[in-house]
Amino acid sequence: MLGAVESGTTGDREVVLRRTMDLIAARLDDLLTALAAPGNDERRLFARSLLQRRGLRFATAADRDAARMYLLQAIIRVAGEQDQIDQELGATSSSNPMAEFVERSRLFRTRGLSLDASLIPNYALEQAMAAMKARGLIEPGAVRRVAIVGPGLDFADKDVGFDFYSPQTLQPFAVLDSLTRLGLAPAAGPEIALLDISPRILDHVTRARERAARNIGYTLNLPLPKSTPWLPDVRSYWQRFGDRIGAPAATRPPTAIADLAEVRGVRARPAAVGRMSVSNLNIVTQRLDGEPFDLVIATNVLIYYDVFEQALAMSNVEAMLKPGAFLLANVSAPDLKSVTIRPVDTTTAVYARGRAANENLVDFIVWYKAHAN
Repeated sequence: MLGAVESGTTGDREVVLRRTMDLIAARLDDLLTALAAPGNDERRLFARSLLQRRGLRFATAADRDAARMYLLQAIIRVAGEQDQIDQELGATSSSNPMAEFVERSRLFRTRGLSLDASLIPNYALEQAMAAMKARGLIEPGAVRRVAIVGPGLDFADKDVGFDFYSPQTLQPFAVLDSLTRLGLAPAAGPEIALLDISPRILDHVTRARERAARNIGYTLNLPLPKSTPWLPDVRSYWQRFGDRIGAPAATRPPTAIADLAEVRGVRARPAAVGRMSVSNLNIVTQRLDGEPFDLVIATNVLIYYDVFEQALAMSNVEAMLKPGAFLLANVSAPDLKSVTIRPVDTTTAVYARGRAANENLVDFIVWYKAHAN
């Protein structure tokens, strides 16, 4: 928010802070007005319910003043936490992107789990799976069962804040789309098990499956921010996404969004939703019994755990994988003798290039092989 305000000022710090506080105050007033009459908006209903569970109400001016103070204190707390994270990020900055990646792999260990999700990291997953197929590590048609740990729910993109569409889960559809495009799934399609502890994700997927049983598909909104100089391959991925699982869908973003992003929509077929199941499972302390998986995916999940929790999670993932099967994760997990899942290789996916190598927007997908010893 400071950055947005600074772009329209002469750089006077006091002016920036004053304008920022004015902006925050105005947004808080807008939020409280919206929460007082949420209608059927899913985001407003969730935020209202969250605050009500903390004893806050919106009926009177005094109620709204108390809610405003609570939210302002939360903003100040989050700003302090973000400042601490920025300091850690600065301390890990390096001319060696891989060394920096290792250091950042437990960056959010003191934070609560985040549900936010976006499409672009799934480009890196598709690149990794294509490379593994080319090397014969995954045979065509061999991926019958997939588990996705923490599939995410796109509530509001934290980089740009898009929220003009209903909350959506992206990764399950992205993985199904990529596996089908690459010919790695059987003709009938893979089974995709979603593993999460969030009641909101469990409920969201359950309701999507209920609609699919009534032959209702699933609409995905795909904003691509214009402010990022995406590489052509990334843009091509965005343009073709969903062509194996559905068809283009009309989108009606607000006029203001047109200045910020290109937007396209995909309507996934009910059969695609029907390939998915969802289970309440904490990967640090639990594992799923039954037939083992051919592939497990965990992106932007393990970064929230410390070394000990990561080791437990890796042990549970390995127990759910077939011997020689793979975990794909964008984290450098601890190398411990207590587990035999080992990194085989890493895919470096570049999303956008900056003026210098350390300014590139990149992601690393590590290929962990189960029972490698």
